[in-house]
Amino acid sequence: MLITYLRVHIILIFFITFANSQSFDIYDSSIKLTDHNYNLTKDSSLTALYQYPKSVKLENKTNELLDPIIMLNSSESLQLSFDILNNDVRSYAYTFIHCDSNWEYSDMIQTDYLTGFYDNYIEHYEYSFNTLSEYVHYNFEFPNAHVNFKKSGNYVVLVYDNEQNIPIITKRFMIYEDILLVEMNIKKATLAKDQKDKQEINFFIGDYKKLNITNPHTDLKIIIQKNDEWKNIKTNPTPSFINNEKIEYEHQEALLFLGGNEYLDFDIKSLRYYGKNVQSIEKKNIQGSPIYYVLIQEDVEKTSKYYDFKYDLNGKYILSVAENREQSTEGEYALVKFVLKSKQRENSNIYIYGELTNWNIIEEAQMNYNQKDQHYYGFLYLKQGYYNYQYIVQDKKHLYVLGGNYHETRNEYSIYIYHTPVWSNYDRLVGIAKSTSNSLN
Repeated sequence: MLITYLRVHIILIFFITFANSQSFDIYDSSIKLTDHNYNLTKDSSLTALYQYPKSVKLENKTNELLDPIIMLNSSESLQLSFDILNNDVRSYAYTFIHCDSNWEYSDMIQTDYLTGFYDNYIEHYEYSFNTLSEYVHYNFEFPNAHVNFKKSGNYVVLVYDNEQNIPIITKRFMIYEDILLVEMNIKKATLAKDQKDKQEINFFIGDYKKLNITNPHTDLKIIIQKNDEWKNIKTNPTPSFINNEKIEYEHQEALLFLGGNEYLDFDIKSLRYYGKNVQSIEKKNIQGSPIYYVLIQEDVEKTSKYYDFKYDLNGKYILSVAENREQSTEGEYALVKFVLKSKQRENSNIYIYGELTNWNIIEEAQMNYNQKDQHYYGFLYLKQGYYNYQYIVQDKKHLYVLGGNYHETRNEYSIYIYHTPVWSNYDRLVGIAKSTSNSLN
């Protein structure tokens, strides 16, 4: 009788716990359906570095350099990890938002695209060990035993503070179905006027009859993306040829991208010796706390008309620590100073830019100008690793990258094909292709 009572009591506790478990309004006005780190408190006036999540990475478990894309109903998974710069463990939870091809809310509710529990606590966390800056490292994988996905398409994973009921992280990812054949060819631009600084993307879609597509112009939505950057895309080009087997897209202005230039980089995997493009490493006491202070080599604005080859990660970064230490809990944070030798630009701002800023123009990454030394300088608080970055100029009318454009630049391109028949209430991701422009140099 006692055993039966205990079993019933345990079951009741289990159901009461989940009945009163965490939840968050995914349509809250504070939510941004993009990669974004939010203020960790409700006081938005507090903007110190420790008020935001740091080193937020959403990685494919197969390879950390692969895009956060997995196949529907497969064994593939993603891992989200981040650090909070204090030694207090918080109650964080996560949920998912389905988006259309334009990264707006889809017309589905969570019961349409999720199975299991829609909100789940982050159970795995570790304290930093033997580091100057204390932090707690959190991570979780998905899909998992608690939640899975029914539909393909664009998604946002939302991490929130369950006690304060505020968002702290949003990150984009994609789930696809391998239905359409998509093949891509990257070449020099067809027209002579574009051949020095642009790259042309030609592609075709095969097997489209599998989806009973009657009008490719309206039934398919197409996005072409450069270097995983959602601000650098082309959408819905017009087919140049259609037959019963394939749809071709070739030789169009809508298929041209500026080549850009290779990313700048630096290596702070070790803080004992100078890695690539590191000028100095010091321990300093700033605002009463000891931290590492790293000065990277001064950058000079490129003016040459000739392309310079070098390897890069197309704007990404890798968290890594030398000396056989665990990067997740033993990686140090350092205040990194960036310096750009350049004349001052009137009515313009310059920002450090790349995955290290979530591919966004953020206030923290804005550079200041030193009149005496005739250079721009800026700071970011970064964890040990290898980083790519570039400089973005924003004036009243334009946003552009410093460093010029070259058709030889090594870029990665992605094509995403969505199927949206008139009767559907969501954009189904049914085809993906990825390729590089490496053969052009």
